[in-house]
Amino acid sequence: MNIIVVGQGKLGVTLTAQLAKEGHNVVAVDLNSAKVTSVVDTYDVMGICGNCINIDVLKEAGAKKANIVIACTSSDEMNILCCTFAKELGTQHTIARVRNPNYSNQSEFLRDRIGISLVVNPEYEAANEISRIIRFPSAANVDSFAGGTLEIARIVIHENNPLCETAIVDIMKKFKQKVLICAIQRSNDVEIPSGDSVIRAGDSISITGTRSELTSFMRAIGVYKQKINDVMIVGGGRIGLYLSRLLSQTGRNIKLIEVNEARCRVLSETLDDVTVIHGDGTDQDVLEEQNLENQDALVALTGIDEENIIVSMYAYSKNVKKVITKVDRHSYSIITDIGLETVISPQLVAGSLVTRYVRALQNSEDQSQINSLYHLVGGKVEAVEFSVPSGFKYENIPFKALKMHSKLLIVAIIRKGSIIFPGGDDYILGGDSVIVVTSGRSLTSLNDIFN
Repeated sequence: MNIIVVGQGKLGVTLTAQLAKEGHNVVAVDLNSAKVTSVVDTYDVMGICGNCINIDVLKEAGAKKANIVIACTSSDEMNILCCTFAKELGTQHTIARVRNPNYSNQSEFLRDRIGISLVVNPEYEAANEISRIIRFPSAANVDSFAGGTLEIARIVIHENNPLCETAIVDIMKKFKQKVLICAIQRSNDVEIPSGDSVIRAGDSISITGTRSELTSFMRAIGVYKQKINDVMIVGGGRIGLYLSRLLSQTGRNIKLIEVNEARCRVLSETLDDVTVIHGDGTDQDVLEEQNLENQDALVALTGIDEENIIVSMYAYSKNVKKVITKVDRHSYSIITDIGLETVISPQLVAGSLVTRYVRALQNSEDQSQINSLYHLVGGKVEAVEFSVPSGFKYENIPFKALKMHSKLLIVAIIRKGSIIFPGGDDYILGGDSVIVVTSGRSLTSLNDIFN
């Protein structure tokens, strides 16, 4: 597909890299010539330096024949205008990053009246993901499929965990829970496991199951954590605002620490059920004064990665049971090496949303719609949920009679509300939802899993 990515900030570069990797013809546009040069040299894409709301620049980038224009500059207004102009020039689909809450609430108008195909708010999506993790604190990360019927949770295996040095086939026999281990991350390596794969201390494993089955399994292996009631948020930017709203609606006690006095006043007027504190949340004295040790969770959301990491490590030292760290410059291996278990990158979250949309456009011919797509283990693993169309050519054929690609696992089949963890005798039917986990491949269609 011909895709133009306008704005080469953190999200723009993430999307340019991902879409180029998937084989699309990408043109990168930015006002900053140094950014354009860097992206062109790094990812082997076309580059144009110019203003995205200049018609001549859009024409030069190929907007007349583009399948998609993705506008992710730092200005919501420029993104909306860019998509509007691109649509008028002939671009088939447009995607705009819109961060202002006032504009985000008008996404239906932007889509139906202005013609923007998809509105993406990375901060709101990140807040949603953090909220989901806080609701299930036993997991380092958690992603939902099939409308919440099934979840994939990631946990870190420490030395005293009963899973250490145990083969997966023996784990399933011993604990007798309806869960499936679908990925193992060890240092920088990721494995889609077989029954013979052995869990070791330090591994990060991804487990699939219903919320109740995952909870039972985590109780059995001793990593279950009680419900989180008291949450301290450091940083009152957009994510802090969105997250405070989401959590306060669930009845949790929220302390939001923000260093900027004017921003504190805005937050206090906006958030009725949240305690807003003016102070430096990276200051040890402030954290102690606000009783960090008695909090169930700390979420570090300042605009500086290093500050978030330091605050998180301090919270770990005070035995806060759930610590969540926002990191923009995402280097997964380094972060896991220093012991941070739950890390959120707004760019990766938004990137997954855009990637899902792009792939949905690609596979429209075979109708195997992508319902959900998540990047796991720092983007090294993908979990994709497909809807199986009626008359699918591989339906009603046992898996043992089919040849599938390596580094791939059909995790579950959702059929009429029931969950099937498939074996060789199971099969796919039209109307099913199929969840696939893979490493080293980008799935655009359900056909892609078969050889």
